[in-house]
Amino acid sequence: MASSSSNTDFVDPQNGYEEDDLMSPGDHDHQFLERDDFEQELGTSGLEDPFSENFSDIARHGIVDVIADGDLVARPIILVYAHKLPSNKEFDHDKFLRYLQHTLDKVVDLDYSIVYCHYGLTSNNKPPLKWLIRAYQILDRRYKKHLKALFLVHPSTFIRVVWNIFKPFISLKFERKVHYVNYLHELNAHIRIAQLNLPQVIIDHDMSLVSASKTQYSIFGKVQPSEPPRPTQQFNVSLE
Repeated sequence: MASSSSNTDFVDPQNGYEEDDLMSPGDHDHQFLERDDFEQELGTSGLEDPFSENFSDIARHGIVDVIADGDLVARPIILVYAHKLPSNKEFDHDKFLRYLQHTLDKVVDLDYSIVYCHYGLTSNNKPPLKWLIRAYQILDRRYKKHLKALFLVHPSTFIRVVWNIFKPFISLKFERKVHYVNYLHELNAHIRIAQLNLPQVIIDHDMSLVSASKTQYSIFGKVQPSEPPRPTQQFNVSLE
């Protein structure tokens, strides 16, 4: 299939967080995520009933997609596209979290996987760090129990930083479900990529990465790993 060149080049943010994203040292305490009133500390008092709300204003962005039988054993897949997140100045992240919960509720009682396409996340559209923490807490054991795999496609330094922040609060069982995917072809062993109907901008970005890796191979004689490294590894060396 012929690919078209994207008119917009997304650049991974160099300054990982804005000032209002940062947490004070006390916030990193393990108890921060365990206290009963953490919603109040984050400026909210809990989620509303996700089934009583109109999410058409969120759904129109196409950030989340559901593939009914996307993997090799016909399990549903939840796709999340970072490049479709609108500007933080005009986006209701709290409502988006309720929309995620509403979407996951459709598959949460089945075995399912999540594919997060990181390409396109910038300093203008990335969710606040405290929102990510809240999302991890709100999407509790009910949502994690049947999650078989979380694929992080085209990860960047930002992903690795966030992983290091979350790692103290993540169980080993959940950690084993998380996989870095540097190139789309690495998904073939788990997912029918053709059924994902990925946006062309994601395919084009992947092609540029593959092309660059072939250039590195010809210059340095290095072979790219056939399996994506685990989140606890970098350059195939354990970080633990």
